[in-house]
Amino acid sequence: MTAIPTDTDHQDTADTGTTRISPLAIAVFAVALLIGGLLIWLSFAGDDGRPAEHVLQLSTDGDAGTETLISGETVSIPPRPQVLDGDETPSAGDETDTPTQNDNTLPATDGNLQQIGSLPLLTAGASLEGAPIEGLYEETTAGLLPVVATDGRRPVASYGRPFELPLTGDDARPRVAIMIMGFGLNRTFAERALEQLPADISLAFTPYSSELQNQINAARADGHEVALELPMEPFDYPDNDPGPYTLLTNLPAEANRKRLEWLLARTTGYFATVNRQGGRFLSESESLAPIMTALMERGVGFVDTGDGARNATEDAVPEGFNWAVGNRVVDAAKSPRQIDKALADLEEAARDNGMAVGIGTALPITVERVAQWAESLAEKGIDLVPVSAALAHGTSVPAGNDATSQADASGDLNE
Repeated sequence: MTAIPTDTDHQDTADTGTTRISPLAIAVFAVALLIGGLLIWLSFAGDDGRPAEHVLQLSTDGDAGTETLISGETVSIPPRPQVLDGDETPSAGDETDTPTQNDNTLPATDGNLQQIGSLPLLTAGASLEGAPIEGLYEETTAGLLPVVATDGRRPVASYGRPFELPLTGDDARPRVAIMIMGFGLNRTFAERALEQLPADISLAFTPYSSELQNQINAARADGHEVALELPMEPFDYPDNDPGPYTLLTNLPAEANRKRLEWLLARTTGYFATVNRQGGRFLSESESLAPIMTALMERGVGFVDTGDGARNATEDAVPEGFNWAVGNRVVDAAKSPRQIDKALADLEEAARDNGMAVGIGTALPITVERVAQWAESLAEKGIDLVPVSAALAHGTSVPAGNDATSQADASGDLNE
């Protein structure tokens, strides 16, 4: 065996004819092994020594958000808010021949407030106007916040995708709406989803993306209306932490309102907000009511995913507020067969109630099954509409028995 080159004891060498490794060399070698092993461990472990699997880069900006763990979805540094550069207004992207929403047509009004569904209908494949739309925002220290325009236009109506008013009588057809949540963290998933999903599918974006405005404008350019996810306190908080500025039941109403404004200012172009988790927060009407009132004052709607067993949303919303509750989480069980079964159940709920709202997550399997299912609806006599159509009457969509039965199975959305 060849010895590691080290200092040797020449006396012993002369006497015995063998080479002996010095204690100093052994110590140096041991320290090197220890440091090497530590470096290898750190390359596979997070700050707390546990494996940091599925780390996702949020931004390349020096002082913007850096990373998040998919399992807990917590970010280390929040991204910058949406701001305007001088008098410039962000566009929807490169100009194309795709027909766009006619922003010169004043919407129908009722009491000087723009109503959902009053915008002119779009041709197939038409894109939505880039955000922000003039008059629907105010510049604040937090960023751009949504407002009701002086002429009565509201974000919930102006940013929603136009839809046909429901037929009545014998001509009435059941309607279904789908919201896919979780966009903004994985651009590859988002790009693939935009290629597969029809424009009437609504998309919900996390506030924790530093490129959020670009992604939202890309979705709107593809024709999708978008919602902004609001992190809300789950029952096992803080072990399960939805992220910075989570709305909490133990905070004063003014503190939660400030957090809400921070979240709303991350981007523009959303017609509504939707709860991200929030089992506990949605069950406390005293904490929830000021948030619903603040959203109504800013002309923004709300979608309750509907998978909380003790939701108090109906008791917390002010009169006339545009909101809806989901009937079913379509991918609570994430297998093609179970997703197809959930979508079939959603069709049945639409036939029973006239309207049904499904909630899903931006997983490739969910996007694939929902896209294929959407192509089959017309021949079944069911209309696919954007989720804003469910908000049109200012009341919730009847949830039936499906919404609350999934509270335990769909913890990734609510609990």
